[in-house]
Amino acid sequence: MSHRLIACEHCDYLHVEKEIPTGNVAYCVRCGSLLYGAAQVRFDKPLAFAVTALVLFMIANSFPVLTFAMEGRVETNTLASGVLTFWQEGFPFLAIMVALTSVIAPLCLIVAHIYVLLPITFNLQVPGMQQVWRVLAVVRPWSMLDVFLIGLLVALTKLTEVAEVIAGPAFFAICCLIPIVLLMNVTLDPGYVWRRLAPSNLVYPTSADIVGPHNSDSLGHEFLTCHTCHMVVAGDGRDHLRCPRCGDKVHHRKPRSLSRAWALLLAAIILYVPANVFPIMTVTYLGRTQADTILSGVSALVHAGEWPIAIVVFAASILVPIIKIVLLSWVYLATQLELSGPLRERTLVYRVTELVGRWSMVDVFMVSILAALVKLGNIASIQPGFGAVAFCGVVILTMLSAMAFDPRLIWDRAGLRKSRTQEPANNRQDQVGSQGATS
Repeated sequence: MSHRLIACEHCDYLHVEKEIPTGNVAYCVRCGSLLYGAAQVRFDKPLAFAVTALVLFMIANSFPVLTFAMEGRVETNTLASGVLTFWQEGFPFLAIMVALTSVIAPLCLIVAHIYVLLPITFNLQVPGMQQVWRVLAVVRPWSMLDVFLIGLLVALTKLTEVAEVIAGPAFFAICCLIPIVLLMNVTLDPGYVWRRLAPSNLVYPTSADIVGPHNSDSLGHEFLTCHTCHMVVAGDGRDHLRCPRCGDKVHHRKPRSLSRAWALLLAAIILYVPANVFPIMTVTYLGRTQADTILSGVSALVHAGEWPIAIVVFAASILVPIIKIVLLSWVYLATQLELSGPLRERTLVYRVTELVGRWSMVDVFMVSILAALVKLGNIASIQPGFGAVAFCGVVILTMLSAMAFDPRLIWDRAGLRKSRTQEPANNRQDQVGSQGATS
């Protein structure tokens, strides 16, 4: 009996996919990465969460987030206020990145789910469904409302020391929106969505397609893996073709992956120095002006007794960038030198650094909130500084570097380019595991 083939997106190990019980997941037998979970055949729950998220998002953008009152003067801000303030203060890069991560990407994420899931639920066909779901894979990492909330809490902590601050309807909408978006994602199986969007005549490669004697190189040209929908595609000896399911370009490996990842990481390392030397904001309070760097901001939180917030900011803004740069450098260097070593652990390190890097945007969001809210002239005002630009550059460049790197090179460079296929196990403890290979 033949079964559909599936490849691990992190090490390219080829497996035979089969149905698993609800609530169970299948893991890669070689690197331990998650392959897939039990297919969610219902779309009503994620669709309901998506519609709820859209309503909450509209509230979050229509009402004040915070109200700041001092010396008889009152200022309010919305989600878009930080974007406008950055633009007016002459920081277009910060304005674009805050708009992308706190407004545009979250909205695209929610709308894309509704646009795709609503027709599927009612068995309808709408133009561009495949393209929208394909773009969603690119947009998803840039949706950072959860990080924005942490920045909002840090800003709230700083402001309550000197003035009266009232949380507005948008604040509570954001607090509700984040878990709703999380539920929208966890109740949906993206792989099953791709199967519903696939052409009706699409033929998937199965274990029956791996016949006869093969060496690792010949199997590398026989099968390719789509980086967008993770479908195993029959290569027929070609290295570049279009995925028959999602329509995206399919490569044996990401073109110039290692060189691009190194270039972006080195640029981030260079920017890390001014990010910590130059002030991220300048605070004016009762006629006195003080420049705040990232470290001085953490120190101020410690002196104010806000230890939990100080620890979060220190970890996100100082520890995470340093650790991410060091770990990515180690992964890239080991791959460049074709070292074997702990490949499974190296893959795990890459996966973790890819996930946590976005949390360093906390300080950028905090500055956007404070600069938009505190505008009382010599009484109290906050202006963004060049350090915020450099720090935002560090965060974006490290994220782009991790995205540019192809983790399958970790195994390629160690001489493990291809491996035999195995059949997935049925529960969380058992991993996956039958015969063939992948590219």
